[in-house]
Amino acid sequence: MVNKTLNAAAHNFDDNEVILFAINNFCLQGDMFWIIGFILRLTIFEAIIYLGITFALFLYIRSYLEKQQIENIKEKAVFITGCDTGFGRDLAIKCLENGMTVFAGCLTQNGINNLKRDSKGGNKLDAFLLNVSENKSCEEAGIYIEKKLAGKPLHAVVNNAGITGKFLKDDFLDIEEYKKVCDINMFGVIRTTHCVKRLIKKSRGRVVTVASICARVGLPGIGPYTTAKYGVSGYCDVLRQELRPFGVSVHILEPGFFETPLIGREKINREVQQAWAEAPPQVREEYGETYFNKSCETINFFLNRVSNKDVYLVVDAYYHAITSKWPRSRYQVGWDSILCFIPFSYLPTGMQDLVFASAAYFLPKPAQC
Repeated sequence: MVNKTLNAAAHNFDDNEVILFAINNFCLQGDMFWIIGFILRLTIFEAIIYLGITFALFLYIRSYLEKQQIENIKEKAVFITGCDTGFGRDLAIKCLENGMTVFAGCLTQNGINNLKRDSKGGNKLDAFLLNVSENKSCEEAGIYIEKKLAGKPLHAVVNNAGITGKFLKDDFLDIEEYKKVCDINMFGVIRTTHCVKRLIKKSRGRVVTVASICARVGLPGIGPYTTAKYGVSGYCDVLRQELRPFGVSVHILEPGFFETPLIGREKINREVQQAWAEAPPQVREEYGETYFNKSCETINFFLNRVSNKDVYLVVDAYYHAITSKWPRSRYQVGWDSILCFIPFSYLPTGMQDLVFASAAYFLPKPAQC
C-alpha cells in the first residue's frame, strides 16, 4: 500500500523535478556531513573558543530580549502575598514606585501599617489581611480583588508568603511541623493561585512563585521546608503546561540563602532550643547535648557564610518575571544557587551522596553513632 502511494506521488512530478529533488536532498546531506566533519577536525582549544563565542552570543541575545518590557506597566495590577516583611514587602514597594496597582496580602495589621507608611503608594496600594493557610481567607481575598478591579484585568499573582520551619533533623520533628510548613509554603500557593486563577486566565496573565534551591537539593536539617518546596516546584511545572493554552505563563524563582527575617538567627536558635526541650528522652539520648550544641553552632556558621545580603536580587527577579516581554520559566538567584546548588543538583545521586558523606566527616556526630 505504501509503495503504491509513493509510486502514485512520483507520477505527479516530471523527470526534471525528480532530479532537482534528489540533488537538493543530497546537498542537505552533504552540508550535514560537512558540519560533522568540521566539528571532528577541531582541536580542543578551537572547540573551547567556538563554544565560548556561541555562549557569549547566546548571553548577548538573551540579555537584549530580557530588557524588553511589556507595554502600559502603569495600567497593570498585581496580587502579592507575604507583604509584611522581606521580599514581598520590597516587591510591593518596587511595583508601586513603577506605577502599578498592588493588592498586598499581609498576615498582620502591623504589616499593613508598615507597608502603607513606607511605600507611600496612595490609592495604588490596596493592602489587606490574608492568611494563605486558610481556605476562607484566600477565597475572600479572591472575591475582594475581583470586586475592586471592577472588570479590569489582573496581570499577575505572586506567591511569596512562606516560612522556613525548624532547622532540625527529622528525629526532632513531628508530623505537625511538616503540616504547618506545607500548609503555608505549598498548599498556600495552591489556595492563592486558585482564588484568582480565573482572573489570570481572563487577562492571559502570569503566575509567579518562589520555590528555592531546596527544591533542587535535599539539604539535611531542613526537611519540612525542602518537602514543601519540592511540592511547589512540581505544582508550578504542571500548571505551566495546563495554563499554556489559555495564554498564561508560570514562573519559578529558585533563590539561594538570603538575609531575611525568615532566617533570623535569634528566631532559628529559639525554635531549635524549643525542639530540643520537647524532644523525647530517647532522641535526646541518641544525639546527646554536645551534638545539639555543636549543631546550633554549625547552623549559624553556615548561614553567616552563605546568606546574601543583596535581597534586591530576588526582588528584581520577581519584577522581571512580572514585567518582561520574555520572562524566564525559572530564575536562579544568588551565586550560591547559580554556582553551587544548581550544578550540584545535576550530579548523579551516587555522586551527591558521596559529597554529603565526605562533608559529614567535618560535622558533629550523634552520641550513639
